[in-house]
Amino acid sequence: MSKINPKVWPIGITLSIIGIAGMCIWTIVIAQSLPVEMDNTYFADYREVDENINEMIMKQKAFETKYNVNIEKKDFIIGQNSIEMSITNKQNALVNDAKVDIVVTRPHTTSTDKKLVFTKSENGIYKFEPFEVNELGRWQIQSRVSINDLVAYNKLEVNATN
Repeated sequence: MSKINPKVWPIGITLSIIGIAGMCIWTIVIAQSLPVEMDNTYFADYREVDENINEMIMKQKAFETKYNVNIEKKDFIIGQNSIEMSITNKQNALVNDAKVDIVVTRPHTTSTDKKLVFTKSENGIYKFEPFEVNELGRWQIQSRVSINDLVAYNKLEVNATN
């Protein structure tokens, strides 16, 4: 039976503590290099959403009982793209007096956000200025539609291809 040198245990414990401390530091460095971006689904700061989420949800449900929002879903291509949206009431009558905000964004970052400018509304079809897509992959179309005091928030996933 071999005898273990009594000097090995303190060295092993010390190396384990140094290794754990090193892994903690490495985790912090990696976390800081990949910051969490703020979600802008509700077109507001997270504090504002936290304070008013119940009211936002109630307005959304009331909106959905009266109106339908349809964003033309088509995949983006690298280059110029455009978006059209239609808004109808539950009797399928077109609505032309809504206030619409649209942001085209990547799901993992806000650095590529494109806030689209409303150009015109014809027969309930809302048109926005063309925008440029330079990256392949997942994109989101986030919209906020306001009619009177009712507000609806929508998020639609699309893909950018060649």
